[in-house]
Amino acid sequence: MRIYIRFSEDLDFFLKKEQQGRRFALDMDRKASVKDIIESQGVPHTEVGRMELEKQTRDFAFIPGRTGALDVSGIKPPFDVLKPGFLRPRPLARIRFVADVNVMKLGKLMLLLGFDTACSSSFSDPEIADISEREKRIVLTRDTGLLKRKKIEFGRRIRSNLPYEQLEETLVFFGLSGKIRFFTRCSHCNKSLEPRDKADVMALLEPKTQKYFSRFFQCPECKKVFWKGSHYAKIVRKLGTMEHPVFQEWQRNPDQNFSRIEDL
Repeated sequence: MRIYIRFSEDLDFFLKKEQQGRRFALDMDRKASVKDIIESQGVPHTEVGRMELEKQTRDFAFIPGRTGALDVSGIKPPFDVLKPGFLRPRPLARIRFVADVNVMKLGKLMLLLGFDTACSSSFSDPEIADISEREKRIVLTRDTGLLKRKKIEFGRRIRSNLPYEQLEETLVFFGLSGKIRFFTRCSHCNKSLEPRDKADVMALLEPKTQKYFSRFFQCPECKKVFWKGSHYAKIVRKLGTMEHPVFQEWQRNPDQNFSRIEDL
């Protein structure tokens, strides 16, 4: 049996040069699901938005029984993971992420922007797949093979090399601009921060911090205290250099954005 496959241009990233922009033949010596067929060509199922075999829409489990033409399209951003689709009829109840070791800096940036993001350099690929399935999290990674695991239903193979470019890529792909809540999560525990009176955290502060700062927030899990210090200012400047409109607004009025933490 022979399958004639054509991938849409947005999936060229995963294909060999000779496969891009054309229909090519794949000889099948065994029965295989459509998921197995497309992943054998390098495209993880998490990147696919639509599949048609002989003009009939098919899901990942479908097994072709005869020669035919398979058309595979990528997911069109913004990808709303909260809405059901043909390939993913069970949407996520809320937006949550898990980042692997290859995009650890991206994971930390997602935390700084207020997104629920599990990230640890100790996570193995099987552990990430288990976390994704159990906690219903979107996997962020630069490991294409990881996204081929059956347990992972939602994920993104990050294309960009640099952390801040990865951040913008993620925000655009998942349509997250309106969901950003700057500096509302602990960068260590991924817990929502809580406002604290200065007197309550005074014993945890260095002398200069006690003298020059008056507004504090604390993680209820690890008890780490946060304030608008030099690290905060550095991130503000970096985000302000990015082209995405949300960062331009952040640069114009960072204090207003930071105050959102009190709305928790």
